[in-house]
Amino acid sequence: MQKRFKVFHLIIFFIIILLSIILFYLIIKFLHEKKTYEPYKKIQKSQANVVINGDYLTYVTLGEKYIEPGATVYLNGKKTSNKVITTYYDNGEQVFSIDTKYDGDYLVEYRYGKNIATRAVIVCDRKIPEFNSVETKTITDLETVIYDVNEGVTAYDNSGKVDVLCDNSLGSLPGNYVISCKAVDVFKNINTKKRLIKVIPGIKFNYRDNLEITFPKGENYIYKYSLDSGKTFIDCNQTTKIDVNEGSVIAAVYLNGELLMSNTYYIN
Repeated sequence: MQKRFKVFHLIIFFIIILLSIILFYLIIKFLHEKKTYEPYKKIQKSQANVVINGDYLTYVTLGEKYIEPGATVYLNGKKTSNKVITTYYDNGEQVFSIDTKYDGDYLVEYRYGKNIATRAVIVCDRKIPEFNSVETKTITDLETVIYDVNEGVTAYDNSGKVDVLCDNSLGSLPGNYVISCKAVDVFKNINTKKRLIKVIPGIKFNYRDNLEITFPKGENYIYKYSLDSGKTFIDCNQTTKIDVNEGSVIAAVYLNGELLMSNTYYIN
């Protein structure tokens, strides 16, 4: 009986020891988790995030100033006024700034501590060329064969180079012709404009025994001809016949004292 009592006490003793060990382990584990949790909370509070202002892909027109949108630092999800370090890269090499005089691709880096955000900046020409002038031109039906429809049409562009081309839809019959002109820069930006070319009847000659000159009709037109290579001019009518067998005849039309058109006929 006494032997059984000793065994019972021994079992109780081992149970108490085991419970003590388990309790000690739980206490140590709780203290360890508490110590590791507190620094974790502090790290969470100091976490930073850099967010760029505006779009990641940013276009800048050639020749125009690049305005830096910057980036914003967020701490624990809240916006701050903390400054970032901004660095520009051109083809992987650090540069002082973004040069908009030339087209190119840049990478902008915003750094706050170990936190980084980036932006891609593309400098390109997105402006269409502008026409300096598109003149309205008056020519005679005789001039339509040799007249250059691009004459008097000029344009400019911020890239520096622009080509101007007008459709050659000019006819030889008297009338008003609307010509479409196109200005294209090196980046294939296109602008179009229309010009008016007025075709009027020219001075016409008909030689049969004598020379007949037919001038175009026009209000306030003054008609003249010269037999001495333009040294002197003689007033005449819209249709005039001249008894001449050799040399040259210059026929001219004046408007308000200014020469409007002239033509020369050579008699063989």
